[in-house]
Order: sequence, then structure tokens, then C-alpha cells
Amino acid sequence: MADDADPLKIDWCARAVKLRRVEEALLSGEMVTEARFGEDMSRYANASLAEVQRALNEAIRNCQIARGEKPARTRYAISGRMRPY
Repeated sequence: MADDADPLKIDWCARAVKLRRVEEALLSGEMVTEARFGEDMSRYANASLAEVQRALNEAIRNCQIARGEKPARTRYAISGRMRPY
């Protein structure tokens, strides 16, 4: 097993910082994902904004756990009442 694949050896806080920079670059338009020069085309990144945000949220959550903090709940039960016809 590689060192990067072991979740205990990943620095989640550093990863969250890097993913935040990628997210900001995507949102501001600084990160070019595709460039065309005549018939030639170069692709620089394949990640969509949704994928980056999903990975960022996971990294932030794991960073909070590594620091001993309690991460915020992401899902809540929906309360509902049944009413008669």
C-alpha cells in the first residue's frame, strides 16, 4: 500500500488548503481547463467544480476530525406529520 493511499498519513488540512486554491482558481476563471491554438488543443485539468468542492468538503471534515474537533452534521432528518384527508 502506498503512503499516499493510507488515510492516516494524509495531511488533510494541507490538502484542504490546496483544494481551496484550486476551487478559487476555477471560480475566478484563472484555471484554464482547455486551450485551442488552431487545430491543436491542450487540456490542463479535467476536474469539474462539483468534484473539487466535494473533495474540499471531505478534506475539511477529515481535517476537523484530525484536530479533535467535532465536524458539523451534513444531513438532518426531515420531520413531517401525516394529516388525514
